[in-house]
Amino acid sequence: MGKQKEDDGPQISLEDQRRIAKGARQLAAYASFLRWSANFSRDEITTHPRHQQVKVLSGVQSGRFAFAVEGGLLLLGTQGFEAAWMADMPFDSAYVSDRLYLCVTGVSLMEVNFQPLALGIQISSPEKRLQLRQCRFVQPVQIEVENGAVAAVGGDYGPGFPIRQGDVIDGLLEAAKARVKAQDMSRFF
Repeated sequence: MGKQKEDDGPQISLEDQRRIAKGARQLAAYASFLRWSANFSRDEITTHPRHQQVKVLSGVQSGRFAFAVEGGLLLLGTQGFEAAWMADMPFDSAYVSDRLYLCVTGVSLMEVNFQPLALGIQISSPEKRLQLRQCRFVQPVQIEVENGAVAAVGGDYGPGFPIRQGDVIDGLLEAAKARVKAQDMSRFF
């Protein structure tokens, strides 16, 4: 038998490698998110009345996160229990309106289409929402909480992501239209 070359196998484009890696992370993160959400009563996560892929966390769940602003950077403090899904979720944008919405675009992986997802974290203070709207980027970070207050801040949970201006529902609808248009255009090439 002759020696096989290392490049005899199928070549996967860089774009497909990224899509596969994102899909694998998204699958694991979605499963971890579902396990996490099973720890709460059914009404703790609701569906936004204007969009099926937008899930709204209750005040109890939202209270498990903390916020700090450094210049144009929003530090999203995440406790260890939430890190099980937060650390792997491939968030790619956020919106600040009535809540902080963290968004993941959809991806196709092995004949499975993962739908986009947005998670709405409640921010009860209008002043805090106004402050967060001034930020341009979200960076999830580890936190430890003792007696209801942040006791320690640790390292980052993966790469951060930009905050987009406008309404999360409008943003999701525009992204869906752009995906359809891109798919339509790709049929001609």
